[in-house]
Amino acid sequence: MNEKEQIRQYLQLFDRLCEQAGKITKGALIFLFALLIFFQAALHIDWLRPFVSPVDRLDGVPVIERNVKDLHK
Repeated sequence: MNEKEQIRQYLQLFDRLCEQAGKITKGALIFLFALLIFFQAALHIDWLRPFVSPVDRLDGVPVIERNVKDLHK
């Protein structure tokens, strides 16, 4: 195999690798964006919100002052 042919083959392999990596990255970004939209929409549904965000159950629960050490500093 000639050196120029070998370089051409490596460049073709690199080009194919870049195309495949670009497709995988694009697919992953689309999937993550769709997941973000789904979970944001799920936070607006009242009966689904406790499953998505356990912090929502703590909304409106007062902090007991005697258990907070740095409140009076």
